[in-house]
Amino acid sequence: MAFAAQRIFGMFGYHLRKLESGVRIDDSFDEQLRLAGGDVLTIFEVGAADGRDTSIYAQRYPRAIVHAFEPLPENFAKLQAVAEAEPRIRPENMAVSSKSGTAAFHVAALPDASSLFSARSTGSTFDKYTQKKKSIEVNVTTLDEYCLGVKIDRIDILKMDAQGAELDILKGSKNLIENKRVGLIYTEVNFMKIYDGSCRFHDVAAYLDQLDYELHAIYDQHHNQFGRLAWADAIFLPKDDRA
Repeated sequence: MAFAAQRIFGMFGYHLRKLESGVRIDDSFDEQLRLAGGDVLTIFEVGAADGRDTSIYAQRYPRAIVHAFEPLPENFAKLQAVAEAEPRIRPENMAVSSKSGTAAFHVAALPDASSLFSARSTGSTFDKYTQKKKSIEVNVTTLDEYCLGVKIDRIDILKMDAQGAELDILKGSKNLIENKRVGLIYTEVNFMKIYDGSCRFHDVAAYLDQLDYELHAIYDQHHNQFGRLAWADAIFLPKDDRA
């Protein structure tokens, strides 16, 4: 059976190969744990929303301090409630970008779709969720400045879900990244232009390539009603000089 399947895949230029023990291509959190190891001490989550993923990180990495950034007040209140039950979670009511200061934050119909960028019409059914309700002013920091202020010299896992602001977050973390002081980057990446001025996958991949980080794998692909790939999650790692 396996040989027959291989012949069929071979006709299209593919070769079937068994994954190494423990490798996960269907669960990004299990794969992060495998790649980062059990000695993770510092996790940054940018765009923590209501803290649901924050809790997962705190549970899976029992020695880690999780710095969770969330600018939207209604989400931050929920994040604070999560942090009250877990002292290793440090909630920060601010956005993260390439420059510190203040900025307009566009609150969407679906709170988790809110962004530093204004949503645009894509003709997709998810436009109703990204549609802007109002704008608020939020505090903004960069990860380089934040780490300098709290005296953190390494981020073991950097997780980003910032609705198109991921490239700006990376630019504000350049000192950390170019000195290989970020061990693993797990980020949402857009393939469609969902927000005006926002980045897409190729922007993030090209920038990280310049700083010697490369794509490990893509997870949780989401398509619009026409089958077009809209967004997904990706893991990037420092390049292995031996490869």
